[in-house]
Amino acid sequence: MGISLGLAVVLIYLWSVQRNYPPAKDWAIGSLMVAIGLFLFALRQEAPVFLSEILSNLFLLPGFMLFNFGIVKAAGRTPPLNFGIAVCVLANAILVWFVLGAPNYPAAVLTQTLVLVTLNLYTAHVCLKAKTAKGNHTFTLLASLFLILVMAGVWRVAGGVFGLTFSFSPTLPRLFWVATSLIAFPMITVLLTLHTSQRLQEEIHAQARRDILTNAYNRRAFTEFADLEWSRSSRHGYPLSILAVDIDHFKDFNDQHGHQTGDAALIQVSRAAQAALRLNDVWCRYGGEEFVALLPNTAMNQAMAVAERLRLSVESTMIDSPQGALGVSVSIGVAQRLPTHASLSEVLAISDAALYKAKAAGRNRVVGDGGENPSAPRIV
Repeated sequence: MGISLGLAVVLIYLWSVQRNYPPAKDWAIGSLMVAIGLFLFALRQEAPVFLSEILSNLFLLPGFMLFNFGIVKAAGRTPPLNFGIAVCVLANAILVWFVLGAPNYPAAVLTQTLVLVTLNLYTAHVCLKAKTAKGNHTFTLLASLFLILVMAGVWRVAGGVFGLTFSFSPTLPRLFWVATSLIAFPMITVLLTLHTSQRLQEEIHAQARRDILTNAYNRRAFTEFADLEWSRSSRHGYPLSILAVDIDHFKDFNDQHGHQTGDAALIQVSRAAQAALRLNDVWCRYGGEEFVALLPNTAMNQAMAVAERLRLSVESTMIDSPQGALGVSVSIGVAQRLPTHASLSEVLAISDAALYKAKAAGRNRVVGDGGENPSAPRIV
């Protein structure tokens, strides 16, 4: 009981530092309910049966369910909460009958253990199916521990209920079940702590690569993606194109409507652009009102079409402001990497030059590779 209370304290603390992670809440509340249930059960020699047998299970079974379902959530699955609640209600009703109505201790043990074995088996299955980063074996280890708990529970039923001790001591199945729980749950708590720590590190890393205002990638992330795609393009001969995007007359827009509306314009433009781009395209805020899009495996004609789609998406976007709905436009310069280009900066310079030509030609248009697009591109 003391170990369970200690684990509950650890998981409650974990929840306090990870308030935005729903599984941490389930682990904290579930482990606390289990600790309360075990405390009540430990009073069975002094307390009334209702308190030590009935009320304890009202905490234990839902507590284990909530704890396990929190792990299911962490593994990326939606647990069957309504079904779990129904099973706990039914199991507790059966336990009440076998404790007060027709006392039958083996039947009560069988009922309780079957629920726990089912929960652990389901959790182990989900953990084994969880998609995790390469080298991250947390859920595989969790699945192993839950499978060990399943085997301990099955042996407890076989020995304690059906008397199948297999020539061992009659008390050994129950002792093995208790010992397994005492070892497994601290290990599970450690693995959950490690998982949460890994997730927090991933969040910090992801935030360090994003622009806070627009949620576009920042220059650092763009450089990482660009270096990777440049290597692939050079090695395999894949085409690679870049869009240089600039919001037209943004300084005047800011001066006229205020910086708050200017920020709203940056956000809306970024959203409209990302909606127009494809799944593998990389959208980056390069600085101020300047954006860059990296288009892997994309030739010039396709890049021109994507750029035109992006331009139209932004043109049709409205921005809320105290003055009413406002619109903005973008100018776009397009460049494709050629075998003669020595570096990414060279292609960026070409797209930048095309962008300035688009602005000089009247803005709100797409210019490719230093020359204005002579005809409307095909939208893909």
